[in-house]
Amino acid sequence: MAKLKMKCIELLAPLEQSKEIIDCLQRMGTVELTDCEESEALCKLSTGVTVSTFERYLAAAESAQKTLNKYAPQKKGLIQSLMSSFGGRKVLEVSEYLKKADEVDEILRKCYKINSLEADIREYAADNVRCRTAMDALEPWLKLDIPMKCKGTESTAVFVGSFPVQYDAQSLLEAIAEAAPEASEVDAQIISASAERTCAVVMCHKECEKEVFEALRVVLNFAYPSDPTKHPPRVRYERLEKQTEQNNKDSEAAQAEIVKLADCCDDIGFVIDYFAIKKEKYAALERIAMTNRIFVLTGYIPEKRVSKVVETLEKNYTVAIEITEPDAQADVPVLLENNAFVAPVEPITEMYSMPNRDDVDPNPVMAFFYYVFFGIMLSDAGYGVIMVIAMLIAKAKLKLEPKMKKTVNMFLYCGISTVFWGTMFGSWFGDAPQVIAREFFGKEIGSTAVWFEPVNDPMKLLLYSFLFGIIHLFAGLAVRFYMLWKDGKKLDAFCDVIPVYLLVAGIAPLGAGIIIDVPQTLTNVGKYVALVGAVLTVLTSGRSSKNIIGKLGGGLYGLYNTASGYLGDILSYSRLLALGLSTGVIATVINLLGTMPGNKIAKLILFIGVFLLGHTANIAINLIGTYVHTNRLQYVEFFSKFYEGGGRSFTPLKADTKHFRFKEEIQ
Repeated sequence: MAKLKMKCIELLAPLEQSKEIIDCLQRMGTVELTDCEESEALCKLSTGVTVSTFERYLAAAESAQKTLNKYAPQKKGLIQSLMSSFGGRKVLEVSEYLKKADEVDEILRKCYKINSLEADIREYAADNVRCRTAMDALEPWLKLDIPMKCKGTESTAVFVGSFPVQYDAQSLLEAIAEAAPEASEVDAQIISASAERTCAVVMCHKECEKEVFEALRVVLNFAYPSDPTKHPPRVRYERLEKQTEQNNKDSEAAQAEIVKLADCCDDIGFVIDYFAIKKEKYAALERIAMTNRIFVLTGYIPEKRVSKVVETLEKNYTVAIEITEPDAQADVPVLLENNAFVAPVEPITEMYSMPNRDDVDPNPVMAFFYYVFFGIMLSDAGYGVIMVIAMLIAKAKLKLEPKMKKTVNMFLYCGISTVFWGTMFGSWFGDAPQVIAREFFGKEIGSTAVWFEPVNDPMKLLLYSFLFGIIHLFAGLAVRFYMLWKDGKKLDAFCDVIPVYLLVAGIAPLGAGIIIDVPQTLTNVGKYVALVGAVLTVLTSGRSSKNIIGKLGGGLYGLYNTASGYLGDILSYSRLLALGLSTGVIATVINLLGTMPGNKIAKLILFIGVFLLGHTANIAINLIGTYVHTNRLQYVEFFSKFYEGGGRSFTPLKADTKHFRFKEEIQ
């Protein structure tokens, strides 16, 4: 079906029904709203404050969900985890949705409670960091039995502080005596000492306090503690320890409260989706225009959905609906819809770019080549069987979302293609059948290839790779011919495509003759065909120029571009050979490594282990490489022949949810 034809929709309805109609359209997910223009009679509704409120509620619910996942994660096995990851959203009836919507306020209060408990836990953790920092600072002073703020008595001055070098009591007294020779009755006690710092108490007579202090500060770089205690340091240290213990207890209690709320995890998921829907709904309301009695909305709708949407709206609401054709210059969105064989490759095209309104949908032509090239590059029937089984299990056991379903189907068809080409090339986990028969049963079996083995005849596969590439390029040119012809550019269709066909088709047997023997008759015909193609290219490529020199120069330049460009494109298909060989060669090496021991029991054990691990790694690595290079052949070689892209995806107003979807959504 390719690109769905779009229609413009304009709807008028009583203002009091605006929210219900928007709700209905959102659930159906089939109309892309456009901005209505304001006028003297129509005004726009400002919903920014409401949207901000919903965003705040949404953020609170998401934060609560994250907290629950942190402190009360749902215990799932591997299989269950995979199923939940790919199993899609829960389906809700509209009536069930409305019933759960009545519980939103209560669930939101639980979310705020969870967030408050999490904030408390963070505060406890921050306070513990502060306590730990203070305790670390106090540890060198724990042997001090007087307050760090102690300044002395009526007759004695006391200095509690540190020095940036290591001292013992004797060396410190000597340093003080040298710095303050006139001071008398000076004593010192070392509290702790290291290479970086010495913590000490220096005492002297009150009469020489100033002299000693100046000596300590100026000469010995004495410094008071940054946070001196009013009590002996151990008193504060123990108090901080108790505070840390209490913080830990309070934090554990808060975590326990969060765990008690774990049963509302699914409800919080609903709340997240609920406010996401509300946010999108009220954002959409800014696009409509209204009077004090009616509202107007405009947008795009796929033609095939028109009857269903109109019927639903007219049945349930008082509406006036007009369906029209889009303007020729309108930015019409693009929605693709294809059959089960083609639809799986739509995401591949979407990753590149959506087709514009003048493009054809490339997927119907691309799908066949995509599956074929993927199979040739992976080219192991055993790997293909694994892919097919895995995808069939996923389809049977998982409730897949539409996008994920397309991906699963794509790899299913790629797996089938891989089985076909692996059978043609005789590759079943490399040469596993031959190795198992020879090493464990003492029998020699020949090739299992239906066609030929690329490892033994790589040049044959190289030639066929080029042939497949030429067919692929010609298919792209055929699409270009169709597009030009349909647009009434019949001369351009002929001049841009037919000479290329002739030139490439004529050169092909000449190029093949370099590798294999080609009948002389075929090469002679190829020369004349290529010559005709070259002449036509020279005569037509510069047709837009107004003078003969420009036409000739443009023609010669066009011939050069065509010859060099298509030669490079065709050579690019050698990756079919390269990746196909790499898969088979690596698989063969894996099998060889597994049969190295001479003892049969040891050989069997090693073979099983190497087989499982080696082929798992091989299929994983080569799946990635095959996927990338298959995409490249479509993007660079195929699309460049006709596809412009740049289209805008159809983005309808819909319930954009993560945890559930409406059963009445129109797919």
